[in-house]
Amino acid sequence: MTLLTRCSTKCRAKLKPVLHTDAVLRALSLGGTGMGVGTRGVHFVPGPASEEEQERVPPSRGWYPAAYARLLRLAGSLQGVDLVDGDLRDAATGSLVTDVHALARVEHFDALAGEFAATRRGPPLKTTALSSLTKVCDVLGVSAQRRKNVRLTVCPQVTQHHVWRGALEEVLRDLRADMGALEPPSQAIRMAEQIASACASFLSETADAATSASPSWMRPTPYRRPSPAPPPAKTWQEVLDMFTDLGKSLATDERLAGHAQKVEAMKEGLYQIRDIIVERDIAFKEARHQDCLVQRNLSKNLGHSSRDLYTLLLFYLYGTVRDIEVHIGKCLSGKEGKNVTIHAVKFLVDGDELAVRSGIKQLSRALRVFSFVWEAANTDTGTSNDIVVKKGEGAKGVLKLQGHLWGLGVEEKTVTYRGDVFKVHQIKLP
Repeated sequence: MTLLTRCSTKCRAKLKPVLHTDAVLRALSLGGTGMGVGTRGVHFVPGPASEEEQERVPPSRGWYPAAYARLLRLAGSLQGVDLVDGDLRDAATGSLVTDVHALARVEHFDALAGEFAATRRGPPLKTTALSSLTKVCDVLGVSAQRRKNVRLTVCPQVTQHHVWRGALEEVLRDLRADMGALEPPSQAIRMAEQIASACASFLSETADAATSASPSWMRPTPYRRPSPAPPPAKTWQEVLDMFTDLGKSLATDERLAGHAQKVEAMKEGLYQIRDIIVERDIAFKEARHQDCLVQRNLSKNLGHSSRDLYTLLLFYLYGTVRDIEVHIGKCLSGKEGKNVTIHAVKFLVDGDELAVRSGIKQLSRALRVFSFVWEAANTDTGTSNDIVVKKGEGAKGVLKLQGHLWGLGVEEKTVTYRGDVFKVHQIKLP
């Protein structure tokens, strides 16, 4: 769960006295059936849009001038702030912004911008944090039977040692960067910094340049025994203990609640490997056997709904572990609604070229997750000989992905990035 998601309840309470025109805006938008404040973390139910969404009446033309003026004021107050994968950050330094009022203004900006986006007759938008495979499958409408295919496809790829270690290191790297920006740090945060440092040191010791071409949980004995003797063996129980203590320390500071969620998520896998010994003196054949056992254990026990598994997938695809928050619209077509068109949307407070590029990269990550999970869900894996047979397009339907950026003062254009097409739209009076 992102920091923005956690603050949505507080934001709604603060918006009433702060935003004078809010009641009028909502009254003219038919009870908030479109984008609205406090809609983050929405689950998608597979199937066509509801009758309420299909019959939604747009605001009157008199609503738009007041809303546009409000958008301009909100944008002016949010200069230098960027929403990056669900976290509000300073655009210049990248440090975490924890101002609840700023979070409320971003939510309200998105709500108003969503109404202007609706004038282009796109699908109704909802906001969700893509924080698990379950949420991604909900958007795509993947059936319960097909979700097993997703897990069987993802697990063997993301439970390798270098992915596992890298994801843990990235969780700690993000955490340490944000802890360093907190002023003043509490005693609990100082303790968390020490624990995170010790854990990062353990992880760095499990890496070995000599075997980097074939990452391994174990460290086979080199042809010539190193001198001096290798350090004593360690177990992953030490990392689990450190993550447990780290979670307790982070729970004392609400500003780091998002990081605490990631630490808790990764503990799920650590419980599965806590007895594994990181040996430095083991025969090559035995090391490979142990590797297979570790990976098989993780693949068997990390369920589809696991936030740990999804975090590993994010690191595998992008080298980052931050959840992706995006506005999503969905259209179904074809026989039994098998064809799915996903509109991934981001609203820009700042319309300069740097913000546009950043927005495109964020949307690209969301689209790539959808594409990866769609292909995994529609791939049949034979359990006997590990033969992969892909079904025809007609059987699984067609997935179409579109990225849309909306901003004040941006240049309307179409951009192709990593094979996906992104359209940049200017927010303006209809």
